[in-house]
Amino acid sequence: MTTSASKKRNHLKHHARKLLVPHKGNQFRPHLVRLKGITIVLAVIVLAQIVYGFATTGHIAVLGRVTTVDATQLLAETNNARAKAGLPALTVNEDLNRAAGLKAQDMITNDYWSHNSPTGVSPWKWLTDVGYNYSIAGENLAKNYPNAAATVDAWMASPSHRQNILNQKYTDVGFAVTEGVLGEQDTTLVVAYYGAPQVAGVATPGDSELNVAPVTGDIGSILAYFMSALQSLSPVTIISLMLLTSVVIVASLAHHFRRLLPKGWRKTWRSHHGLFTIVGAVGLALAMIFATGGGQI
Repeated sequence: MTTSASKKRNHLKHHARKLLVPHKGNQFRPHLVRLKGITIVLAVIVLAQIVYGFATTGHIAVLGRVTTVDATQLLAETNNARAKAGLPALTVNEDLNRAAGLKAQDMITNDYWSHNSPTGVSPWKWLTDVGYNYSIAGENLAKNYPNAAATVDAWMASPSHRQNILNQKYTDVGFAVTEGVLGEQDTTLVVAYYGAPQVAGVATPGDSELNVAPVTGDIGSILAYFMSALQSLSPVTIISLMLLTSVVIVASLAHHFRRLLPKGWRKTWRSHHGLFTIVGAVGLALAMIFATGGGQI
C-alpha cells in the first residue's frame, strides 16, 4: 500500500511539474502555457461563466454583473461623504423615496436614461405628485453599479453629482433602487432626490433652486470604475482570475528560462511566448474585471 501510494504521489508530481514548471523534460515549455493548455483554461472560464450566469439569472450570459445596491447603505455612504466634508447628515424623507420610485419606474416603463423623459417630463413632476413642497431640490441618477459604496464613489468622482451630495442647503434625501429592462438590457437603476422643504413666505416650487447632474453615460474616473468593479466580482469570476494568475506565474517562469528553449524557438517570436501569454492573460483579467462591475452615471 505504501509503495502504491508513493507511486501515485510521484506520478502526480511528475505531471504537475510538466504542467507548471519549465524544465528539460518539457523543453522548458510548461504544458499550461502551451496552446492546448491555454485553450483548456479559456474553455473552463467561459463554461463556468455561462453556467453561473444561467444559474443566477436564468439567462445564458458571460461576465454578467452582480448588483446588490441597498437604499440603507446609499444613505450611510452619502452621509459618510457629507461628514468628511463637515456637513450635517441628511434625513430620509418618505415623500422623496416615493418620488424616486416613481421616477425610476417611469424610466423603465418608457425606456429612457435621462433626467427629462422623451415627452419632456421634468424630474420635479414626481416631487409635486407626492406633495413634497421644496425650496431646493436635486437629482442624481446611476445604473448598474455593484453596490451602494460603488454608486456613491462614482457620484463623488463627478463634480456635478458631488455638488448634489455635498450641497449644504439640503436636509432631506430619498432613494429608489429599481430592477428592470432598459435599452434591452437587465438594469439596476438608482434614483436619488435631495431637497429642503419650502419655508412659508420664502419660496414656492415655481421659483425654487433645482439641480441635476448631467447624464452623460460617464463611468466617473477610471480608478473609481475599476475599484467598483473589483467590489462586484462573483465567485466564479474570482476563480477565473485565480486561473489566469496561475497562467501568468507559469508564463513568467517560462519567459525567464527562454534561453533554454529548443533552438528552433530561440530565433523566432516563440522565444517570447511566455511574455505574450502574460500580456494576453493580464488583458483578459482586466477585461473580466471591467465587464463584471462598474456602471454609469
